Amino acid sequence: MKTTQLATAAILACLSLPGTAAAQTLDDIIAAEEAVIEVWEQTPLTFRTAIFADASPGGFGIYVERAHNEFLPGEPIIVYAEPVGYAWHESPDGTYTFGFNVDFLLKDANGKIVGGQENFQQLELNSRYRNREFMLTLTLNVDGAPAGEYEIEYRVRDVASDKAGTIALPFYIAE
Repeated sequence: MKTTQLATAAILACLSLPGTAAAQTLDDIIAAEEAVIEVWEQTPLTFRTAIFADASPGGFGIYVERAHNEFLPGEPIIVYAEPVGYAWHESPDGTYTFGFNVDFLLKDANGKIVGGQENFQQLELNSRYRNREFMLTLTLNVDGAPAGEYEIEYRVRDVASDKAGTIALPFYIAE
């Protein structure tokens, strides 16, 4: 079944729950969450949000988006991202492991790779739940780079599946 068909099925399942006008039960919530999980697992790894942030976020959804993509020399470049569609590995003790290995490439205005690193960041969590609120905070310092236009490209690889996604953001280093 295609992702759009699964999404439609999940929405219809939620709408068809008994007593939608009356109070719902915990069982109704669990059934709706299971429908969302089914669609989630069929979704490619993508990003609901991927932006430059003014500072390190305080948590999921707790960030201030940077008003522009210009950075001063030596200023840290902070990217806030919310991945969607990642997988969970269930452990024998009933917990779930999920997370990412992140590589990066730094490209100049002509697309030439001027820097990069495999496994730049590794993030892995264990939880008793299949968490769907997860954020990435990726901070890069490009000290010594000359003024000009660049693009940062993060390749995000899911630790619990073979899914991968890319975040690519253009930015400018001021003189």
